[in-house]
Formats: sequence, C-alpha cells, structure tokens
Amino acid sequence: MGTRKIELSDDVFETAQRTAAMDNIDVSTFLEGLVRRHAEYIATLEDRASRSLRFSLDDYEMQRDPDENDEDYKLRLQLFQ
Repeated sequence: MGTRKIELSDDVFETAQRTAAMDNIDVSTFLEGLVRRHAEYIATLEDRASRSLRFSLDDYEMQRDPDENDEDYKLRLQLFQ
C-alpha cells in the first residue's frame, strides 16, 4: 500500500491535530480512519436507498373535502403534482 501527500489548510490541519491528540493517535491515523468511516457511511446510505421503497403520488388518490368546489380541488391538487 502506497502513501499519498495531500494539502490541507492550516486551520484544518490544526483541528485534525487537536482531535487526533485527544484520541492519542497521529494525524495520519486520524485522517485515514475518518476517510474510511465516511466512505462506509456513504456506502451504507446508498445501500439503504437502493432497497427502500420509492414514494409515488401515483399510488394515492387525494380525497375531496365535502364543501370543496371543483376549482378549489384542482388548485389543491396542483400542489402535489
């Protein structure tokens, strides 16, 4: 496994350095773990999204209010289209 150099702004590096110190690790280990956890998080979200049911208004019919005229119903229906 090779290594790569990246550039970080001074303020981001200082934040990473402080955070790594709280965990008693070096900045490289901290950033590597951070990137891995974020990649796992994104993969999990994508996996859940691919398995979730999609919502579609085609599966529903809007009910009319008893005192609603045709014009009011059409205006209200447009909000969902």
